[in-house]
Amino acid sequence: MSSAFIVGAGVVTALGNLEATWQGLLQGCTGLGPAGLPMPLDRYPVGAIKGISAEYGSSIRLNKILDLLFEDLPVLPSDTPFVVSSTKAGVDELLGQSAEICSGQPWNLAAEIGKRLEIAGPQVLLSAACASGTLAVINAAQQLVLGESDIVLVVGVDLLSRFVLSGFARLQALSFENCRPFDCNRNGLALGEGAGYLLLATSEAAEARGWPILARVEAWGAACDAGHITAPSRDANGLLAALAACTVQKSLTVGAINAHGTGTKFNDAMELTAFTTFWDSPPPFHSIKGSVGHCLGAAGVIEAAVALKSLAAGLIPPTVGLKQPDFAGLPVSGQEPFPLDFPSVLSTNSGFGGINACVLLSRPV
Repeated sequence: MSSAFIVGAGVVTALGNLEATWQGLLQGCTGLGPAGLPMPLDRYPVGAIKGISAEYGSSIRLNKILDLLFEDLPVLPSDTPFVVSSTKAGVDELLGQSAEICSGQPWNLAAEIGKRLEIAGPQVLLSAACASGTLAVINAAQQLVLGESDIVLVVGVDLLSRFVLSGFARLQALSFENCRPFDCNRNGLALGEGAGYLLLATSEAAEARGWPILARVEAWGAACDAGHITAPSRDANGLLAALAACTVQKSLTVGAINAHGTGTKFNDAMELTAFTTFWDSPPPFHSIKGSVGHCLGAAGVIEAAVALKSLAAGLIPPTVGLKQPDFAGLPVSGQEPFPLDFPSVLSTNSGFGGINACVLLSRPV
C-alpha cells in the first residue's frame, strides 16, 4: 500500500502568497479590514485579497484569484486527478441571472479548473461547509493510498460575496471588529477569501519527477455529530471522533494543532472542550483566522499549507487577535510563536451540519 506525501503547495490570502502569509503570521499581522462593500455589510471587517478590483462574489474575481494561485503550479500530466473544495464560489453571479448561464459555481467549478490547467483526470468537487478543504485533502490522500493514482491535485477556493456575508450577518455570527480566536471576549468571526493548492504524490512519483517531499499525510479522520444545522455540538462528540481516527486512538503523537478557531463563542468552546477531553495535556494550538479571516471551503487547504511551513520552521505562529485566552493554562499561541517540539501538525476544521475533519501531517524523515 502506498503512502501519501505533499510535494507542492501555494496559497493566496489577504496577506499574500504562501511565503508572505507565513511571514505575516509570524509577525502577528492581520489582513482584515473594511472592503468597500455596500452598507450595512461594510460594517464587518473581512480578509479581502489585495490588488483585485473585480466585484466581490463574481466569476471574474474568482478567476483573478485562481490566476494568482496557479502562478507557481508545475505543469502536470494531462490525466492528473484533482479534487476541488468550495462552498459558494462565485455565488453573486446568481443574483438576477439564470443559473444556467453562470460560471464559477460549485457545480461547474471543477470542470472550469480542469480546462484552465489542461488536466482531464477524474475530478471531485467537495462542498461540505467549512470542512470542505480538509475533506478534499483526505480524499486525495485516499486515492494515493488505495493505488488509484500516483499524483493528485487539491484546489480550495472561496471568495467574499454579498450572499455569504449577508447570511452570516443574519446568523449574528460576524464580529464588528477583528476576530479574536480562543479569547474569552470573542464575539464572532471575520470572513475572508482565499485559495490554496496542494500537490500530493507517492514517494515513487515524487522521486521520478524531482519533486521535494514537504510532508507525509500521516493519518486523517472525519465525523459528523449531526446535532444542529449550524451550531456545533456542545460536547464536541463529532470532533472527538475525528481526533480519535486521526491519531489512531492516540497512538500517533501530535506536535501542534492548527485549529479551526473561528472566534465565535460556540465553535471555540467546542474545540477547547474537544482538546481538553481528548488529551490530559493538549498539544500547543493556534488559529490563523485573526489574520486572514475564515476562508470557508478554502480554509482547510490554506491551513494545511501553513502547517507545512510550521513543519519546516519548527514553529507555530501567533494567534492574531488573542489577548486573554479562554480556559487559562492551555498552550494556545498568543503574541509570540511557539516552538514545535515534535515534528507533526494536526490541522482540523469544523462546519455547519456538524461536519468535522482533521488531517495529521508529519515532517519527512
